[in-house]
Amino acid sequence: MQQEAYAALHRLDSVHWWFVGARYIYRSLLEIGLGNESKNPRMLEVGCGSGGNLSTLSAFGPTVGLDVSSLALAMIKVRPQLGLVQAKAEALPFSADSFDSVNLWGVIEHLEDDLMGLREAWRVSRPNGTVTLLTSALPALWSHHDEANLHKRRYVRNQLADLLRIAHLLPIRLTYQNFFAFFPTLVIRFIQRFFVVSPKYDMGPQISWINTLMIKLLKFEALFIKKFEFPIGVDLIAVCRVYKKNSGNV
Repeated sequence: MQQEAYAALHRLDSVHWWFVGARYIYRSLLEIGLGNESKNPRMLEVGCGSGGNLSTLSAFGPTVGLDVSSLALAMIKVRPQLGLVQAKAEALPFSADSFDSVNLWGVIEHLEDDLMGLREAWRVSRPNGTVTLLTSALPALWSHHDEANLHKRRYVRNQLADLLRIAHLLPIRLTYQNFFAFFPTLVIRFIQRFFVVSPKYDMGPQISWINTLMIKLLKFEALFIKKFEFPIGVDLIAVCRVYKKNSGNV
């Protein structure tokens, strides 16, 4: 990710609807995956960026934040309980079976080898642990924003399902998300194709009433995805159970 994108993310993290609303989604993913059974689970966020989601993870259990960028890690003022690590998602510097919950939120679309990133998440997860992820959906929405973020791809549901299966991750929830933003985003991206737009980090205008409305809609989506799935959306989310041979899994 470019330095401009890290700076913009850090600036908008606590106020912009996408980031604030996404944390409702992340909490739901963790609740789906961890339930009420796991006590004090060890948590890992791969691609923690400037740390905006670490407090959400830390509410569930002791947490490690990992990112490839020293610039992003330097922006984190409050370290999680288990510290911060600089490393690549495709080569996690942890022993096998180290974490109860491994979380890749806005990560795999950045990776040259997305399968390796998911296999590494599987490797460091404990048997019966969970891997959660959020990623960019639908190639039709590709734009200068993706280019500025150094995205490699956007996914469709079946493509992501196949990738998870190959990585030995069994989805217990796999759905599109950011449903209410999909159609406005599609229209905007279609119009932008008629103009030459240089790559830039583009989260749209910051209009107060739209910001408030979108946060409320994402809060609703966070409740909805606990039981149901959306047929379309700007993003895809997954909660996966980790199965391993010789661990009592079947």
